[in-house]
Order: sequence, then C-alpha cells, then structure tokens
Amino acid sequence: MTWFERCSKLECYHTPCKICVCVCHMVWVIQLLWLAQRSKMLKVDETTMKEQLKVLLERNLIKELEPGRWVRKVLDKKSELRIVKNMPSQMDGTRPKVAIITSKYYEKLAVDAMMEDKTTFVKFKTEGESNVYTIGFIAGQKVVSTKLPAIGRQRAAQISSGNTTTRLLGTFGEIDHVLLVGVCGGVPHYADYYKHVRLGDLLVSSPVDNSVTSTTSAAFNNNASTASNDYYYIYCDKTTQEKEEDELKSTQFSLKGWRAPDSTLLNVARDIASTKTSNTNELLPWEKYIIEGQKILEGQEVEFTRPPEETDRLFMNVGGNDVIEVGHPAMPEPSSNGPPGEVHSKQGFPMIRMGPIGSGKPIVNNDQLRLEFAAKHQCIGFDSEFDQVLESIDGNRKDSYLLIRGVSDYLDGSTNITWQPYAALVAAAFMKSIIAALYQ
Repeated sequence: MTWFERCSKLECYHTPCKICVCVCHMVWVIQLLWLAQRSKMLKVDETTMKEQLKVLLERNLIKELEPGRWVRKVLDKKSELRIVKNMPSQMDGTRPKVAIITSKYYEKLAVDAMMEDKTTFVKFKTEGESNVYTIGFIAGQKVVSTKLPAIGRQRAAQISSGNTTTRLLGTFGEIDHVLLVGVCGGVPHYADYYKHVRLGDLLVSSPVDNSVTSTTSAAFNNNASTASNDYYYIYCDKTTQEKEEDELKSTQFSLKGWRAPDSTLLNVARDIASTKTSNTNELLPWEKYIIEGQKILEGQEVEFTRPPEETDRLFMNVGGNDVIEVGHPAMPEPSSNGPPGEVHSKQGFPMIRMGPIGSGKPIVNNDQLRLEFAAKHQCIGFDSEFDQVLESIDGNRKDSYLLIRGVSDYLDGSTNITWQPYAALVAAAFMKSIIAALYQ
C-alpha cells in the first residue's frame, strides 16, 4: 500500500509527510511549493502530487483555501472551522478549564463528537508547526482538544509532541485538568478471566496500590521492582541483562514513572467505574455516550461501530518468532466469589480496568519482555510513547491529569486498524462522563 493509499484511508499514523499530516491529522495547512520539494524524497513528482490532491478534493476530504494551500475538511456540520494566525482572546470566566490531548485523527474525531457548540481553530504558520484547537462544551463545561502531530522515539516526534503540549497549556493558561484520550494495547491473561483485557475494553491509568495520597509527580529508578506501584504511567528507556548467582540472566529495566499529585480525576473515574445499575439491561451514562457518539460519527470515513467479536483474535508466543492462536478465558458464572470490584460486562459493551499503563520501544517490540514487564509492574496496557507529553504537563505545573485508553490490539495500539476507531470512541465516552461528574 502506498503512502497516498494509507493517507486516503486514514491509515498513516506516524506523519511521514506534510500532506499526510494535513489529510489524516488535521494539523497543518500544506503548500504546493513545499510539496514539490518534498516530492523528490517521496519519489513523487509535482504532477502526481496535484493529481492526488485532486482525488482528495473529489472525495470531499480537503478543501482549497487559496491557490497552493489546502486544509482538511471538517465533515461535522455542527462544527465551524476557522483559519487564524493567532488565537482570538477569550474573556475571563469563559476560558477552557479542561484540556484533552489525542495523538491520532480518529481519536480527535471521537473526542470532538462529545462536544457541543464547537469551533475548530487552525493556527496556521507559513513555516514550522501549526496547531489545531477545537473549543466547545462537554456537559456544560468549556473544554479544548488538540492532536499531537507525531509521537514516538524519533527526535522530531519527541520535540513536536512536547512542544505541542507546551503550546496548548501556554495558550490556554487557566487549564485545571488534562485528559490524555486515545487507544492502547491491552495485556492479555491467558487463563484468568478477571485479569484478561480484551479488545474494546476501557483502561484508566492508576497506581497498583490504589492509594491517592502521594504528591510525587515524576521519578526515575534504575532498578524499580516494586517502587513503580505508585505510578500511573511507566516508561522503559532501555533494558540490560545481568547474570545472577545461578548463571541465569536477569532483565533490568531503566524506568521513569509519572503520577499526578492531584487525584481528583482518578477519584471521579473510580466512582464512575464502581457505579452499577439495578437492571442489567440499563445502560450507564458513559455507555449511552458510546451509542450517541456512533450516531454523530456515522458520516465519517472510518467506522466507529464495534467490530464483530470474531475479529478479537488472541495469540500466544511459544518461543522465538513462533505464535499460536488461543481462545479467550471463559467468563465464569456470576457469583459472590469473584474478585472485589469486578463486574461482568454487558454484552457488546466494554469492561473497565484500572492500573498502570506502560510504554517503551525496548519492551513493546518484544513479546517476552513485554509480558515480563507487565507482570513485574502489573501493567494493564501499553501505548505509544507519551513520556514527552507527560514531561511537558509536569513542567507546566499541571497537577491533575489522567490517561484514558480504549484497547485496540495486544501490542501498543498501533496495529489493529479494525478496532482503533471504536476503542477511541470508548475512551472519549468515558472522558465525557468524567467531565460531567467533575462539574456537576
């Protein structure tokens, strides 16, 4: 599949070029002159580039602002799009109090579907990075959402993700809470239903010990076997092998962890997760938001409906590169003997899981290390590397933040296109419930 085919299907996730950033990620306005220069690197001439832009115009995916400049077309009729060089000033008392950060286009679509009275501002620069902010209301509270241009270990991605977060928090200086909403990979348990994470499930970052008294925001530990239990998010920078007395090699993880000093968002999330209905057929508010969001997003290019259960396939590594397909743990009969706080999910709706979320290329790309790391630090999921984003949040003295993730695969959220839109919508729906409860 060519880069343009991926771009047209919203399947390019790592911003390989500026046209993909515009079309898939709704971040930058593109200039034809720049594309002509870049085309040499992409092995695409200017004529081909123009033809591809014409196809996108015909598909109603982009619109031409003026000769040589295009921007992604917002298909939501209730959303206004404005191109600005500077963000319009906002009066005191009407500024957003909640910031929402996403990293993929469909994640931002899902988040914006939860908003009312929204306006998308494209803060355009002729050189360098531009930014997109959508300002609207969720449950009567004014919020702002944005999408990171890139994430990952590439230097450009690290710089841009940190800078975008810093600009967001600098532009909207009265932000009290930051929600990181999107998809991730789940950590499966091949035998225990109560510990098994499935596609479509909802993960909320929290410490293992479930305590909320610490005021530590970030820490670094070279040999953290249990200390990481205090953290919401654990990033592994590198691994080393050390020989022990029995000559067996032990893996050591170089870690950095984050935990929000302010536990307000976590407490609200716990309250929502523990809420049950008297009628098993009755939907909770966040479950209703999933259905409402699906109706709002019906006209988009990607499907936000829940994929068929048979597409949730589970594989087990049996050594080296050999894997076998296995069945999911069977759901036990409802009884009073289940683990405290665990409930059976409604048919066709996600389970809520709470625990640390991990990341880091050294562990994510290795099945054995990933499961070893998850067991050691009790991680429930892995996502693409958000360490630079969390560094920026911490550096800007924002003490209240939370990661909300929908499970789209069993890696880090980057591989299963089928489940990604639905998983993003699940996370966005739970986000809306948190904001509604926060300001009720």
